[in-house]
Parts: sequence; structure tokens; C-alpha cells
Amino acid sequence: MIRQIRLKIIPKYSLLFFVSHLMAFFLSFDSYAQSKQEQANQAGEFKKQQAPLASASQTESAKADPQVLPEITIEGKGSRNIAGYVTKRNNTATKTDTPILETPQSISVVTRDEMDIRSVQEMTEALRYVPGVTVDQFGFDGRGYEYLLMRGFNALTTANFRDGLSNAAQGLFFSSFITDTYGLEQIDVLRGPSSVMFGRGDAGGIVNRVTKRPNDNPVREIQFQYGNFNRKRLAADLGAVSKDGTVMFRLVGTGLDTNTQVRYPNTGGDRANLERVYIAPSITWRPTNATTLTLMGDILNNRSGSSPFYLTAPNGGFTNVLQSDPQFTKYNTNQYSFSYQFEHLFNDIFIARQNFRFAEQTGNFQDLFSTGFNTADQPTLADREAYGTKERLNQIVLDTHLQTKLDTGPVNHTALIGVDWNRTNATLKYFEGYNNGLTVPGIDIANPVYNVPIASPNALLDDAEQRIDQLGFYIQDQMRYNENWIVTLSGRHDRIHSRDKNFLSGTTAKVNDNAFTGRAGLTYVFSNGIAPYFSYSQSFLPQAGFDSSNNSFDPTRGEQYEAGVKYQPVGGRSLYTAAFFDLTKTNVLTRDPNDATGFRSTQSGKIRSRGVELEARAELLRGLNMISSFTYHNVKNIDDTDFEGKMPVQVPKTMASGWLDYSFGALGIDWLRGLGLGGGVRYVGKVFNEPENTSTTPSFTLFDATLRYERGPMLFNINASNIFDKRYIASTFFGRNYLGTERTVIGTLTLRF
Repeated sequence: MIRQIRLKIIPKYSLLFFVSHLMAFFLSFDSYAQSKQEQANQAGEFKKQQAPLASASQTESAKADPQVLPEITIEGKGSRNIAGYVTKRNNTATKTDTPILETPQSISVVTRDEMDIRSVQEMTEALRYVPGVTVDQFGFDGRGYEYLLMRGFNALTTANFRDGLSNAAQGLFFSSFITDTYGLEQIDVLRGPSSVMFGRGDAGGIVNRVTKRPNDNPVREIQFQYGNFNRKRLAADLGAVSKDGTVMFRLVGTGLDTNTQVRYPNTGGDRANLERVYIAPSITWRPTNATTLTLMGDILNNRSGSSPFYLTAPNGGFTNVLQSDPQFTKYNTNQYSFSYQFEHLFNDIFIARQNFRFAEQTGNFQDLFSTGFNTADQPTLADREAYGTKERLNQIVLDTHLQTKLDTGPVNHTALIGVDWNRTNATLKYFEGYNNGLTVPGIDIANPVYNVPIASPNALLDDAEQRIDQLGFYIQDQMRYNENWIVTLSGRHDRIHSRDKNFLSGTTAKVNDNAFTGRAGLTYVFSNGIAPYFSYSQSFLPQAGFDSSNNSFDPTRGEQYEAGVKYQPVGGRSLYTAAFFDLTKTNVLTRDPNDATGFRSTQSGKIRSRGVELEARAELLRGLNMISSFTYHNVKNIDDTDFEGKMPVQVPKTMASGWLDYSFGALGIDWLRGLGLGGGVRYVGKVFNEPENTSTTPSFTLFDATLRYERGPMLFNINASNIFDKRYIASTFFGRNYLGTERTVIGTLTLRF
């Protein structure tokens, strides 16, 4: 168990002490390495040897002239290859280093630059300007959950991937892995079924979080942050590299102590709080030019009392009365992981890679839920019930593959063959009510009273364990013909074994399943940078948890046809994409309207999602960067006895967003150098509140802004989201109104050395 650490003691006793000593170590490490390396000629030789490895996209003519390659100089952080907000290459969709222009699937990349400029604090904030993705459909949530919809489908946990490996382990009630975005280098959003590469990927797509890792251009920065709701955060990103470049270190850490917008009425201003500590060390070792091993670990300790559940009045109107209690509600998790990434280049033809991660989370949760309003004598009194869970969730993922490049006549092949193993274990003890006859006091929405004594529930209703084993074999071939035609063919076979135990009833259920998934894509790249494409893809996903009758869920299947066009002007810093898709998913989970807690699910049959997604990321002028997106989704139940032809709840039909950012240094005026200004607008269309589609929650439009100034090693950034403090309801579901995120203003001072 990780001990809870409060931020108020961190600056004096913990994180600053550790950071200061680590800085001293890194500086002494550099001095020591320099004295051990005698040098310039060996360092120069190292750079020459590394240049061919960093130039994976070189042409065949360049490969044939080895005398040219040593003159290449690689600048920037790692292999991001970023110009403004645009990333030109990516390996999430294919597990190979492939230009986005040549990937036959819709993909967006949120870069570290964008996250820094917009002062992104949480995972869902990072995806606000990405098409096809709906974030925070349950409004503001200060617990750390990453609520997402992708192409209309719930992706809270199923889309969670990290460094190309599934992080989509799902607990049996509350547990799911959460993310500290300061520890990410970029975020890849791959829309549509992707099981052929990852096995357990959902129909809507995956969100691949790319972790910061050591590189030969080390970052050294410390951040001090303060914002409204008394937000205080200290963060550090420190790296070092040996003189010969064979060993690289990096340490990323944050400490957060903040209140939230969740405010309890009649308490004099009591707010729900959030505390978090995140530490992520990593080390890379390059014993030879052909071999790289990176070890990574992280610990995330999250303590939250934020419950977003507001009571709805008997007439259906919104109240500012929370059904929970500040002295009772808690969402506490301890999470850690260890992973490694290994790569070996046998020669110019073969590359072998192996990635591994073990992750575990323990959770202790308790809250209150409303069971409805009392009698006619007390029409404003809502009865409440207490519930709590103790959960453990762990996951082991291992992926090994071999990549080869070869030519067969006029066709150039980049082939991949691999195997991966994914095991998830989840345990749950669910408590509700009391064995000794205690009751929870109700709450009067006309005059709520909080901070009342409430005992932890002790009536054990569920004691369960679930294990899911997946073993997958996959193969892929990317074939290029005449430099313009690109055919991508992929196939995969998965074997799934799941075991569900109910310790209260003494029953065990075992399920064995097999699935084949595939993908086929065709792309034609014109010389002017226009690339139309067409693809077909499938998904397969075992589902954790039980329905209200304690029955396990069947796996989902997804099938999609997608056609689109991408445009990247030659030599430019922009990328324009348009995607049209027809996606069908079976065995879909939806929230059970007959479950009082609001967290149980039921399988509703088949849902079809059709639509179009447009995105532009571009440098319009020198220093002027732009992001814009438009989404149209037509999502309907097409095989459901009760709701056929109806849209699922919380799914907007239309969304649009735009962001502009300007760096005044492009003007060449000295006193404006370092100044930057940006702003954005986000529109989310109306959503239905219930499966019958009888009422809707209105659309809303929000505005964001940022201002920054950089001078020498110092960067100051102030960011405001929902700058006009628009009060809106994100959705209304199961008798609750979910309040949207209020205005948030955060100032960040970054010192780089």
C-alpha cells in the first residue's frame, strides 16, 4: 500500500528535497561522464552511427549512398518529428514507423507542444479538440476517470492504451487505470476498430498514451502552478545522458493538492478535494548501435472526495444539492506499473522488438446514492443508501514481433509478424447497507445538511473475481507499388479464456472463445501530398464485469468501412484529413436503467454509427498555428426490441472546435519576442437523456484562451478554459444532472536549465 502524501508537506520535506538531490546527481553525472570520455572524435563517431537508425524514412537512393548519411544531424526531442501541432509519422496504427499520410485509417496526434500551450491537466482535456471524440459526457469529474465516447461508443476503459500496449484492464465496479498527462510525450487517437494490431481494442478506436522516456537531448525543467479552486501543483521533468550516449536517465514527477468545483451548499463553502502524487523514473541503455533497452516505472497515488452526482428535483429541474457527503465520500486508488521496451536491429532487413508491462491498482471507494424522494408529507426529502467497494486490478501484457523489409520485384514490403499475451485479474467486494439495521439519513433539497455521521456499509452483496487471458497471433504486410500505391493487409487470431468466480454463491463460470479479426487498406499518394484511402477493419473485445443478475457479458464485435482523404502539402507544416465511416458494433454495453447505483450495465444488442470527421492541423503563417475539427455522428440502435431506431444517450450528433495560436516572435520585434497568445471555441450538440429519446439536454458552446511569455530559461503561461464561465449541463441521466466544467484559470511558471 502506498502511503498517502499531502502536497502541503511535499515542498518542504519530500519532492523538492528529492528533486534538488537528483539535480545534483545529474550534474555530477555529466561531469563524471565527460572526464571519462576523451571524446570529440568518439562522440562524433557515435552520432554518425546513430544517423542511419534515426532515418527510418530515407529513400532507397539514400540507403545506397552510405557516405551521405553521417552528415545528417537530428534535432529535437527523440523521434517526434513535430512541426507546430503536426506530427508527420506514427507507429500506433501499424506498429511500424509509417507516415500518417500512408496510414489507411483516421488518426489524430496531440503533441507535447499542444498540451503545454493549452496547459492540459487531465486526459480528457487533451482530447477536447480531436474529432470523433466526446469527452466528459458526465460533466466535471474530479475523481480521475477518463470518460470518453469514440464514434458514439463508450471508451472509458476500453480505449486505454499506453506505449502500444493495452492498459484497458477494467475492474468489476469502479477500478480503471488513470493517467497523469504531465508524464506523456504525445497522445495518439486511432479511430475505428483496431483489434488486428492490439487484440483487445474496442470498435470506437483506441487512445494510445506515449510515455516520456529518456533521449539524447535531455529535458530539465521544474514547474510551479497555481489556479482557481486553490489549485497547487509542483512538477519536475529531469533528464541526463552519459557522454558516450549509451546510458540515459529521466525522472518525471508531480504533486497536486487542489479543491474542485464540487461545492456543498449550506456548509460555508466546503469543496471536494483532490490530491495526487505521480513519480515515473526511466532509463535507456544502448550497449551497441543496434540494441536499445528502456526500463520504465511509475507510481500514481490518487485521493479524491469529488462526487459529481447532483440530485434532480421531483419536477425534473436541476438542484445544486449533492447526494453525497464530504465526510463520507472517497475515491482512493494506489496504482503502479513496471515496463520495458527492447529493440534489436539484426541488419538492414530484420528488426525485433519486445514490449512488456505489469500494472496494478488497488481501490477503496465509498459513496451515497439516492433511492428516490420520500412520501407526500416530505416531498423534498431524498432517501439515500450507502455503498462501498474494495477492489484490486492488475494486468500483464507482453508483445513480441519481428519486422522485415524486403523487395519482390516492383513491390516493396514492410512485413510484421508477432504474438502478444494479455492477462487481466480483477477482484471485487461490494458492500451496501448495514447488517445491524442502521440507515443513512436522507437529504432535503430545500435545506440540505452535510457532515453528518455515516457509518461505512457492511452488508456484503458481491464477492467476485474475474480473470481474462488472451493470446493473439498477428501478421501484417504493408506493400508499396511504384511509390504511389500502398496496400495494407493484416490478420489476427485470438484465443480468449475467462473465468468468473462468485464466492458468495460458490459458483464458477468459464468461457473459452476464439476470434479472427482483420484489416485491409488501400492508399494512393499523389506527388502533391494528397492521399485518398479506403479500409475495412474489425474489433473483438471481451468485457469485464457482470449485469444486475450477476451474469458475465459476451464479447463485443465491431466491423467498419472507412473512406477518406488526407492532404499534407509537400514541405509544409500542415495535415488535413476527412474520413467517412460506417461502423457496426454488437453486444454493446449500456447503463442499466433499473440499477439504482447507476453503474451496472446491460447488453443492448447492435448499434450502428455512421458519420464524417474533418480535421485540420496547420501552420497558416509563420508563428500562426491552427487546429480545427468537425464531427457528424448518426448513431442508432438497429437491433433492440425496446429502443430500435433510437440514439444512445449522451451521444451528440454534431461537434465542432477551433483553436488558433500565435507566437509574436515571428514578427522579428525584440520586445515581443517570447510572447504568445491563443484561443479556442468548442461546440457540442444536444444529447438524448434516456433510451426512449423523449427529452434532450441542450447544446453548448465554450471558449478557451491562453497567454504565455518566455524569457531565457523562464516560461510563464496562463490558461483559461470556459473563459466566460458558462453554466451548462453536460447530460441528464437516470435522474441526475451532470454539471459541466466551470471556468478554470491556471498559471504555470516553468524554469528550464
